[in-house]
Amino acid sequence: MINVAIIPARGGSKGIPRKNVRLLNGKPLIAYVIETSKRAKNIDRVVVSTDDEEIASVSKQYGAEVIMRPTHLSTDEVPLDPVIEYTVKRIEENFKVNLVVTIQPTSPLLKTETLENILDKLQQENLDTILTAVDDRHLAWNKIENQFVPRYTKRVNRQYLPSEFRETGAVFATKREFVTENNRIGNNLSLFEVDKYESVDIDSPLDWWVAEKLLRRKKVLFRVDGYEEIGLGHIYRTLTLAHSIMDHDVSFLMNSKYELGIGIVQSYNFKVETFNGNSLEKVKDLQPDIVINDILDTNKDYILALKELGLTVYNFEDLGEGAEYADGVFNALYPGSVPSENFYTGEKFYCARSEFLLSDKKIISEEVKNVLITFGGTDPNNLTLKTLKSIKDVPGNFKITIILGPGYSKTEELNSFLGNVNREIMVYNKVKNMAEHMYKADLIFSSAGRTMYEIAMIGTPAIIISQNSREMTHLFGHNYNGFVNLGLHSDLTEKKVEDQFVKLIENVEIRKLMNKRMLMHDLKNGISRVLEIIFK
Repeated sequence: MINVAIIPARGGSKGIPRKNVRLLNGKPLIAYVIETSKRAKNIDRVVVSTDDEEIASVSKQYGAEVIMRPTHLSTDEVPLDPVIEYTVKRIEENFKVNLVVTIQPTSPLLKTETLENILDKLQQENLDTILTAVDDRHLAWNKIENQFVPRYTKRVNRQYLPSEFRETGAVFATKREFVTENNRIGNNLSLFEVDKYESVDIDSPLDWWVAEKLLRRKKVLFRVDGYEEIGLGHIYRTLTLAHSIMDHDVSFLMNSKYELGIGIVQSYNFKVETFNGNSLEKVKDLQPDIVINDILDTNKDYILALKELGLTVYNFEDLGEGAEYADGVFNALYPGSVPSENFYTGEKFYCARSEFLLSDKKIISEEVKNVLITFGGTDPNNLTLKTLKSIKDVPGNFKITIILGPGYSKTEELNSFLGNVNREIMVYNKVKNMAEHMYKADLIFSSAGRTMYEIAMIGTPAIIISQNSREMTHLFGHNYNGFVNLGLHSDLTEKKVEDQFVKLIENVEIRKLMNKRMLMHDLKNGISRVLEIIFK
């Protein structure tokens, strides 16, 4: 006895003329369910029932058998039951049929795994019939005698409503004994729930557009970590990119020992997968299409291993030997040392967070009244405290705002010092309105990382101190771009910081020039450039 998949496909579709043979993302619509059915291990024969020669020809090209239906079963008014019964009887001229699975050609996102699971469930639970359905709960209404009556008892958010399942029409599986001219449903029936993507049924141009979008969807995996030594800039950049990717499936792969970065990504409700040791095994399990590495320098073996899996690979700020083997490397902060057409360097590829894209531009005041100190997500060298010690006794009617990142670990030492400072100081932690704080400031102290670009988008004069030698190579943080760069923190005395601070406070013309030089840069379109390259 065989299990047979029957795909009913008439040629006279009205909503989208000739839709069954139209190309959907480069392939005839009907080809999707033919290929899905043929891959299913518990389907023995795949048969297309049609009245149309072109549909028959296309179906054969993709490996299906074809049974032409008679004219009296090919009109708009004829339901599917007699069509399926006719087709089964034709099949039974040569084979004895066990299960009959009707699969609509208008369900191109149906998965082979779903089809296999339906047939397994049907047999293992000794069911008569299974239909695919989607949970389609909403605040719904009925119309009774020209009056609208709610079908719910209490207005609550959608997720708290009781489940309400709608048939998708994708799969209708039943035992042969229940297939008649007027019926295909047995007494012992169950529904098989599918997700909102598999439930797409193409009946209109809008359905077609949605299906094509979903078929083009890629699985994008961000490989990134965040911890005190390297900071959280990598985390926030990948989050910025992830928030800008709406047409694809996005997830993160992170080392389980770096809980700080994991917690931040999870707080934005993105999917996070973790690993111990070698990340490659986890990549194989997740089967992405694109891997985006934001882990600094990579090695050759790692990148080649990703490429051998057939993946597209893009890296950020990678100066390692693996960089030249990636499909592309983005370095907004400094130029790469490997000459290649796949290296995208400089400010054109800076990925700005949305709050900075929308921020107002700074207008320089004559007097410095607000000073902002912010040294990134972790501030490993505690430049926050070093800067505060340098400027706390400078005369002037200014207040100080300190913004600490979620990975700042010197809070106790900072609070102890603040207790002896006689000046108005506000301290914030984990702010989500950084652009607003930068705009309100008249002068900013920061490190030489990606924060420089954020400052430049607003135009607030800034004094830059490098956390490490790598930051010293970030060419954007120089005077010709509007910054005062004091160099590496270990070479810097509190007196030098104080002297530079006083100089800027006293000279509004220098601050205006810094503002002008910052705002000359176009930093708004970098993220669109990066995504265009990745998804080209």
